[in-house]
Formats: sequence, structure tokens, C-alpha cells
Amino acid sequence: MKRRQFLLGATAGTLLSSFGALAYSTQVPDYTLLDVQRGQDRFQIDFSTAEGYQTAAWLLRDLRANRVGIPNIEMLQLAAWAQLVLAEHHTYTVFEITSGLRTHQTNSVVEGAARNSRHLPDSTGQFFAMDIKPVGVNIDQLAKILQYPAFGGVGIYRTHVHFDIRDKVVTWNNKN
Repeated sequence: MKRRQFLLGATAGTLLSSFGALAYSTQVPDYTLLDVQRGQDRFQIDFSTAEGYQTAAWLLRDLRANRVGIPNIEMLQLAAWAQLVLAEHHTYTVFEITSGLRTHQTNSVVEGAARNSRHLPDSTGQFFAMDIKPVGVNIDQLAKILQYPAFGGVGIYRTHVHFDIRDKVVTWNNKN
């Protein structure tokens, strides 16, 4: 599946430059529901709403710096789509968020973090990467599903899966 095909099926909105201000066309995206947790905080959110999007941003915040950023909407849609595929074909899972936004300071102390990490915010504060652990589902299963649309990066780690939005398809395995 090409990126354009996936996004045509999943995307109907754009992100405005100010936090929490979403402008969606008349059609709501198909993949906007996420069941996510971080620590003791668990939410079933619809990020097509301003409240749901703000909740997603808060869950994906940089905990160390206590900073909330602007999650890329395509990244959230890819996570929602993957969760739906798992529910339809394997088992229902909650995604435990292990990392979202990272400030430069936080990124500098994360072991093995890339200097140009997609977790880092761009000039508008938007970031393009998530690290998640599927509760009750094999990490390799989730990674294969995230690789299917064939866009972005997918990294497999012993404890989680990294995925991001980028122009080039990249995969890696750091399970050892």
C-alpha cells in the first residue's frame, strides 16, 4: 500500500499551527480512535475532537521536561489504524506509550537516541514519532502491521516498537 493510498483512506484533516486548533474537512477520518495509556493514565480517545487531540498530546508529552508538543495527525492515525488491525485479526490491545515528544535536552540523555530523532519537535512544535508497547500482543506482530503501509520508520526493540512519519521507508531491529 502506498502512502498516498493509506492517507486518502485515513486522512481528512490538517493540523493548524496553534496547539489544539484542528481544522477538519466535512468528512471525519476513519481512524481516529485510540486506547492508550501512560503510567496509570489510560484513555480511550477520539483525536478528531479538540479534547481528544489535547489528551493525546498530553499523553505523548516529554515527561522529563514536562512539555506538551503537537503530535502529527498522520502518526496518530497510523497508531489508530494499527490498533484496529490488531483488534480485527489478532487481539484487542491497549498501546502503552513509552515515548512521544522529546525536547533536545531529553533526547540527549536517552540511550541510543538519534540526534535528528523524529521525536524532536520541528519549528512549529510538531513531532512525528511514538514508542509504544502493545499490552498482551507480541511486539513483532505490531511491527509487521506498522510496516504494511510502507511509509515511515519502524524500529523493533526488546520492550517496544518505535514508529514515525517520514518520506523514506526505514526499518531496524534493536531487540538484542
